[in-house]
Amino acid sequence: MVSKSEETDIGVTSSFDSDARPAEDENAWIRFMTALKWYPKGMPAEEKSLVLKLDLSILIFGCLSFFTKYLDQQSLTNAYVSGMKEELHLFGNEINYLTATFWASYCTFMIPACYFLTHYPANLVLPILEVGWGLSTFGLAWAQNVETVYAMRFFTGVFECCSFTGTIYVIGSWYRPSEVGRRVALFYVAAPLGTMFAGYLQAAAYTNLNGVHGLSGWRWLFIVDAIITLPISLLGFYIFPDVPSRKKPRFLSDSDHVFAQKRIAGKTAPPQLKISRSIFRRVFARWHWYLFVAQWSIMDQNFLPSGSPFSLYLKANSQIYSVVRINTLPTIATAVSVIVALTCGIIADKTGRFWLPAYVVTLPVIVGCALLVSWDVGESGRLAGFILTGFEGALSPLTMGWATVTMAGDAEERAVVTASMNAIGQGIMAGTQVVQYAATDAPRFRGGFASNLATSVAQLVLISVILWLSSRDKKKVGDAQEKVLGHGEAAVAAKL
Repeated sequence: MVSKSEETDIGVTSSFDSDARPAEDENAWIRFMTALKWYPKGMPAEEKSLVLKLDLSILIFGCLSFFTKYLDQQSLTNAYVSGMKEELHLFGNEINYLTATFWASYCTFMIPACYFLTHYPANLVLPILEVGWGLSTFGLAWAQNVETVYAMRFFTGVFECCSFTGTIYVIGSWYRPSEVGRRVALFYVAAPLGTMFAGYLQAAAYTNLNGVHGLSGWRWLFIVDAIITLPISLLGFYIFPDVPSRKKPRFLSDSDHVFAQKRIAGKTAPPQLKISRSIFRRVFARWHWYLFVAQWSIMDQNFLPSGSPFSLYLKANSQIYSVVRINTLPTIATAVSVIVALTCGIIADKTGRFWLPAYVVTLPVIVGCALLVSWDVGESGRLAGFILTGFEGALSPLTMGWATVTMAGDAEERAVVTASMNAIGQGIMAGTQVVQYAATDAPRFRGGFASNLATSVAQLVLISVILWLSSRDKKKVGDAQEKVLGHGEAAVAAKL
């Protein structure tokens, strides 16, 4: 069944594509993806072919890039629990401070970088930044002291600053609002997949490479990360596009490029040619910045238990769990994030209701936090608590997709608000996790678990407020359009 928003989009497309090929001429892959509801059944074959080209260029590099970002990011925690702590003499809360250093540089540079990305070619900026974080990750393999680790994590944060929101910005520039949710979800799941893969990669490095050429297994992890990251950055220079209002991507023909611009005309605003002086007035005079930043900040808090605290909990119980299990058990929560995020993205696109799956997935997060606060629920109960908080993974693509669709009419506001969401949310998280989940408190993080129970409940409240405000705005637009149409009909009647 096709949603109302998809039906409207398809109707507009038909006027541009009167010579569209019949469905029987579609290739097997497009037919398969249509059967999976990735493309609406009523979408013309020519348009599906165009969207497939966009998917293959934007999502392949975007997902691989985001995968390596989280592969490199998670590898620090995996290295820490796999020998790095002892070899570099990292004690106390050093791992928290190293993580905070990364987030400090990441968040500081994010908003200006993402705003200026609206005026410079994204197909050059994002791959160049990936080369930078690949090299800084490689540098970690040769660290002989904690000062080097601090320096490499600082530069990794600088280079990764707009990889997430920059790619979201490009997705929102090429796709219609009814196509954004599932694609943001697919892009997002590259993060938990990178986190999952990092755990298995560290387990493999510890088992098979530890001591090879005199290097510890955790050092080989960073070397392998760089070997994976750098070729992907080179792929980006070749296949990743800039926004449609600027240079034509090499993978599209002239007619494809014109068609791509027409299908989003009136639905997604192009970036302005010059830096706008009114950007701050536009951003801060609307509710979008305040509510979406607040929601993202709350969401970032609720992400915490299934990440490093889960690994630190297992590390503190090393008499129960081997090094391999310490690296692989957290991937269960990650797998939950992947499945739920993809499912929710498809539901949001088909129904146009981002709030509905956001409500539903918050409930198991509340249950998971409650189990961890209770604590005396047995080993299986505590593991279940950590794993249930993995449902929070769906809130990232849902919130970002919701924000992207809501601000589709202003490209600069969209870039600034989505960057602010990520920067401020991650910045707050970087500071609070040092207090909430100090490594010295493992395995039981009383304050962290209690605060996350409170923020998961607050998340439901914020979703409700955003729903109310967005519904109010849609009603105002509908009333205004109805008024204009009414005036037009009255004018026609007067002439008659």
